[in-house]
Amino acid sequence: MAVKLDRFLKTEKQKAFGYDFFLDAESYEVWDEVKIGAEYWSEQTFEVTREDMLAYAQGVMDPNPLFNDEEHARQSMYGELVPHPLFCVVIAFWCISTKGRGSWIRSPGAINPGQRIEVYDHFRIGDVIRVKQTAWDRWTRRDWHYLTYKLDYYDQNDVLKAIWYCTLILPESRAKLMEYVKTGREG
Repeated sequence: MAVKLDRFLKTEKQKAFGYDFFLDAESYEVWDEVKIGAEYWSEQTFEVTREDMLAYAQGVMDPNPLFNDEEHARQSMYGELVPHPLFCVVIAFWCISTKGRGSWIRSPGAINPGQRIEVYDHFRIGDVIRVKQTAWDRWTRRDWHYLTYKLDYYDQNDVLKAIWYCTLILPESRAKLMEYVKTGREG
């Protein structure tokens, strides 16, 4: 898979990111093991760069000049390049470990039923972001297993930048996840 993606990877973070979500699946946090109310900080931070913002806007093909044109952005009410509203997703995937807590976000076969993002202050070039993860809610509906984590994004000055209520439909257990991984690897 990496060979097919190489030509699209523009930033150092993109090149360093592990895209094979099957690779560490046996160590992912799974639906039936999550302890609702548990809070913890992500293991890594994300330093926002100009290249990160521009690459994301280009990747989602959003033509908004606030996201793509530094000169236009400087002349706007923001006075600087602004990240795409979904840029927080990139930050979460970078910051959350591939093993243990929060790694459920990488679960192969997960279905995205919808998300809620609250932006309080846009991310700026040079911000160093850390993410506080809270296991928010878990439920079953029509035999689908839903999990929501609340992700709070803080900058280097402890300013709350955004909150993402990240909900996915997941395999209900480690055995079901590994069954999906085995099927995905074979097919």
